[in-house]
Amino acid sequence: MALGTSAEIKAAAADWLNRTDLTSQIDDFFNMSVSEATRRLDLALGEDVIEKTITSAEATAKKFLEPYGSLDVISITDEKGNRLEEVPFQQYRSYVETGSSACVFAYVGGYIYIGSPPSEGDKFTIQHKLLSNSNYTNYQGGGLVAIPTVILYGILMYACTYLKDDNRIAVYKQKFDELILDWNRQERLHSRIQDESISMNGGPLA
Repeated sequence: MALGTSAEIKAAAADWLNRTDLTSQIDDFFNMSVSEATRRLDLALGEDVIEKTITSAEATAKKFLEPYGSLDVISITDEKGNRLEEVPFQQYRSYVETGSSACVFAYVGGYIYIGSPPSEGDKFTIQHKLLSNSNYTNYQGGGLVAIPTVILYGILMYACTYLKDDNRIAVYKQKFDELILDWNRQERLHSRIQDESISMNGGPLA
């Protein structure tokens, strides 16, 4: 299974646990894992801003997928620069058929729901946290530890603690810890190689 979005990471965790009844708990475990991973990784997770134009299919479905590689949505603004208020999904539902301008959004299960629902061609600016920084994006094909994998093992570690599955807690905690150590080791190596290359060849041309 691909691990490019928060929804895919959570779905993979549910598959590994073979549980379909832990949706809200997995959301919590995801947040806990991200918090612990970012605390321990030698890496500052980045942010990005994208421009989103609503397609016909998205207008009909009244939802669209979160940005790829997103950890969390920070803010959404409309074409006029008005910031939408983030609300729980149940509150969003009261805006579904109002016919007024978009003023709220809900972020659930990897989808973004805007209320009142936008029409085809409507444009929004989405600011979101990234699953990785630019360094990871640039050399992720080189066998490096993927941040989504670290987060997945963190979710599994917290889930097994919740389920009181002592045997698997130890397994997933060890893997979580090892992946963080591997990432930090690789990040330091990559940074050293860059520094040595600059010292030998000079910096980029201005």
